[in-house]
Amino acid sequence: MTAGKKTILLSILLWALPVLLHAQFKSNINDTTVNAKLVTLGYTFQLPLGDMADRFGPGNNLGAGFYFKLPYNLLLGVEANYLFGGNVREDTMLNYLYTDAGGLIGIDGYYETVFLFERGTAFWAKVGKIIPVVNSNPNSGLTLLAGAGFMQHRIKLSSPNSTLPNILNDYSKGYDRLSNGFALSQYVGFTHLDKRRLVNFNIGIEVMEGFTKSRRDWNFDQMQKDESKRLDILIGFKLAWILPFYGKGEERMYTF
Repeated sequence: MTAGKKTILLSILLWALPVLLHAQFKSNINDTTVNAKLVTLGYTFQLPLGDMADRFGPGNNLGAGFYFKLPYNLLLGVEANYLFGGNVREDTMLNYLYTDAGGLIGIDGYYETVFLFERGTAFWAKVGKIIPVVNSNPNSGLTLLAGAGFMQHRIKLSSPNSTLPNILNDYSKGYDRLSNGFALSQYVGFTHLDKRRLVNFNIGIEVMEGFTKSRRDWNFDQMQKDESKRLDILIGFKLAWILPFYGKGEERMYTF
């Protein structure tokens, strides 16, 4: 082979090498699961069931989580939720304070309005798995999660003019129905991790069951302590944005 032909052949090989490497990287992306750290920020619209439905109507849930995506698409992480809403069904705790005209009179001698809100928190440790259902991306697919943790909720009483000191501040504890306890959660949905890391999200249905009880020593309107055990259930439609962080090896493999 002449020197000219060798030069031409070497030039062709050098030109083709990036193309071959790009194809190899693309093949790895399509065929390989990658480890990652996932930060999630989500919103859930929730419907109450069980004892929760007697106290609250439909509500909202803002959540943040941190997960390790491990080999075999296993997920291990923690999550925190803030529960809130304006639909309170258990709203008769102040009835015994009403005047004959059906209102509450403040210390200024005028009628005052009281607004009731749902407030709550939940904290979870979760484990699960992503099951690929799309051949082109083994890091996305059907997602199953189960969790155990703590759930708490209460009724927030708000007086715009703060003229009802007998139901506000520390006195509100006799009306707010604070309840908490051990809780379980289950999630079924779909996770999408974009190969180019542009759009990453999960969407699905989540169920929470709280085995709670009242944590107040006395309910003023009932003139007794609530000793009952509760089953507070929330079922919700969840959408979360995912921010993935890949290790150096995974980042080289997963970016092209």
